[in-house]
Amino acid sequence: MRDMKSPLILLFTRDVKFAQSVREALFETGAMVLMARDVRDGLQIVCQRGRELDSALMDFDDGSRGMTLLSAVHTCYDRLPIVVTTSEDAEHASSLAYANGARTCLTKPLSAADFAKVISQMTVPRHQPVAA
Repeated sequence: MRDMKSPLILLFTRDVKFAQSVREALFETGAMVLMARDVRDGLQIVCQRGRELDSALMDFDDGSRGMTLLSAVHTCYDRLPIVVTTSEDAEHASSLAYANGARTCLTKPLSAADFAKVISQMTVPRHQPVAA
């Protein structure tokens, strides 16, 4: 069981270096990252833990492979903040991502400032207990 103050983040990427960068950036926040390297893993995480997720980061660096996952997550959890990253030459992927529920789309390589801003937005838990 996780600490309810620690954000739970779905990370969808095949890029090992990007995954490591995200984990390092989130380390001090105490966030728990659920890693999905393919759509099947992502759908399984969403089915099992979707209600607990605070945000999702989906890397579409190799095109639109994750569009099915993005669409499914948005359909089931339309208030979940989803950030999508794409490669420089995949402008169409950003358009599709916004159309399928992404809240933010960023082009890689990410600037340090953009990455820091995204991480700070992703680490705000949505499921904090309400004070009486």
